[in-house]
Amino acid sequence: MNYKNYSNEDLIEAYNTMLDYSGKASNEILLEIDKRGGLDVFLSNIEFNKSNKEEINRISQEVYNLSKDFNDLEFIKGLIKSETLEHNELDKLVTLKFEQNQAFLKNRKIDQKTIFGSLVGMIIGIIISLIFYILVTSLLGKFVFYPIIGVYFICYQAIKLITKQTRDNILVFLSSFAGTILTMVILFLFSR
Repeated sequence: MNYKNYSNEDLIEAYNTMLDYSGKASNEILLEIDKRGGLDVFLSNIEFNKSNKEEINRISQEVYNLSKDFNDLEFIKGLIKSETLEHNELDKLVTLKFEQNQAFLKNRKIDQKTIFGSLVGMIIGIIISLIFYILVTSLLGKFVFYPIIGVYFICYQAIKLITKQTRDNILVFLSSFAGTILTMVILFLFSR
């Protein structure tokens, strides 16, 4: 196999996979490793990548834990230190993880906007779903249950559009589910 077109990360992955499965590396991969500086340099790169991943995971966990209690990004940046990452890399990582966690917490928050938006979205979703299901029923000539997935999707999208929150928010999920059930009950009652 020709490894010269492999990136360093791909070469590391191929090397580790060979060691995991057969316990030794092929001559072709060892030859390519020699061309790129030798086995010692290559193994130190593997160790460096491994320690970087561990450090990134540690910092991500620290940011997650701190941002549950503190909303000040600069304060959190001041608390987190790293001997492995450079200052600008650490700064970017902390900022990224903080913003991701804040978006996650905001998405899961239930406030008046979420409650009102879920109710309005559910009503709009039910109306659109009823129209959708009536069209499906008239095209097929009978009442069928498999378009229920489309009904859920319509209710969920209407609620998501109004609340700007995803189904990770328990109220958005329950409202979408309730809208789907109410749509099916209304359709069942009208089809009798």
